[in-house]
Amino acid sequence: MKNTLPFIPPVEDIKHKPIRREVYEQSIDLYDEGKHIEAFHRLLDYLNDEIRTKYGNEQGTEFHIPHGSIVLDIYIHDDSIHIEADFLNIPEKGRVAMLRQVADLNINRLLLAGFVKEGDKLKMRYVTPLAQSHPHKIYGVLQNICYVGDRYDDEFCTKFKATRCYEPQVTPYNADAVTHVYEGLQTVGKATLEAIAEYNSMRAYGYSWNVLCTTFYQIAYFANPQGQFYNDLEKAIDDMDDERPIEELVSKGTEYLKRLLATPKEDLAKDLYIIDKLVSNRRSASLQNIQELFKSVYEDATEAMQQSDFERSAVRMLYILYEAYFYNDIPDDISSMLTHALNEAGGMPVEKASEILYDTLDDIMEGNISAKSPAGTPASPINDAAAQMMQQASAAAAEMQKKMMEKMSGSDIAELQQKMTEAMARGDMQEYMRLAGELQQKMMNNLFN
Repeated sequence: MKNTLPFIPPVEDIKHKPIRREVYEQSIDLYDEGKHIEAFHRLLDYLNDEIRTKYGNEQGTEFHIPHGSIVLDIYIHDDSIHIEADFLNIPEKGRVAMLRQVADLNINRLLLAGFVKEGDKLKMRYVTPLAQSHPHKIYGVLQNICYVGDRYDDEFCTKFKATRCYEPQVTPYNADAVTHVYEGLQTVGKATLEAIAEYNSMRAYGYSWNVLCTTFYQIAYFANPQGQFYNDLEKAIDDMDDERPIEELVSKGTEYLKRLLATPKEDLAKDLYIIDKLVSNRRSASLQNIQELFKSVYEDATEAMQQSDFERSAVRMLYILYEAYFYNDIPDDISSMLTHALNEAGGMPVEKASEILYDTLDDIMEGNISAKSPAGTPASPINDAAAQMMQQASAAAAEMQKKMMEKMSGSDIAELQQKMTEAMARGDMQEYMRLAGELQQKMMNNLFN
């Protein structure tokens, strides 16, 4: 591969609200002072300062907050917080098979909340005393419920013919935006297939694997798909880490990419829309988190460039940058630097691209953060009004988690959650899920109480 893959600007030009860490800290302080309701209100302010007025009652004791295809119903009464969300209506046919998979989600995906069945309706529910409603814990519950509800509803509707309890309010991408995604997909996808064919002919499957993964992350970056488009893309990404021979992984990933490229534009458009979201599914990333994430690739790229192996350095750096965007909410100043570098390096000879990307990684690793603008980046085809609907708060600050967890009630639960936090921080997802299962076993009620 003599040139890097082309850069495609994100379809949405979202100006995320700044991460107001001071508001989150105020929530923690209020909780520590025993002002539990005020602490919860401040947590909602941190997520979005319009929630309480837009979705709550005057007393601040009842909220109905949309997130994707679910609505979170939150009630404060009897010195407790009740959080629940309707998931799906159970179909007449295939209900047993669906409930088996729901039981699996209950153990392996939901952490503190649990599924309950009311008639033919499935809900996710969590109840806790106000005295045990630490903001970090409540944030985690909200994020977990939102992720499961938004991630699996399309799959269950498609697979089992279940129906939604709530029809989400969406703003479809305009025609220019859909065309932007479709043409970007064709451009990047075809360049990827050419690169993979070249690498496969040399049996350089490691390079093929890196380029394929990078392309999947890049599609998520510029298209911001929803619905089944996103679910299938996420599954393709997960499948690339299966414990199989790398040739099989490359072959399977290539077949998915070909199917995606063959998808008609009007079919893609069904999952290209803007939708209200309460909590980001991605992790909040500080400079330290980003430095830890980039560390091994930075060292690998340094060695490769010293050996004039610019292809290796460019491929590895592009992989880690697009991966960072897929899993993390990146601070605006760092994101500006990364976007500038990706734009400048897109479609360039690997030697030039390596220099551009490495200079940016070097600045970040040294803590030299500057707000560079991606000059020359094409304007977003999403209009301003639609973009404003997408404004949302980012996730909680990871670096505060240890301090918060030490103050939580329930030593066993706090210890398990602290271990989960540490596993997530070091990227050990196998250990994270093991701990999550252990935590679920401690906290969940019987599925069909």
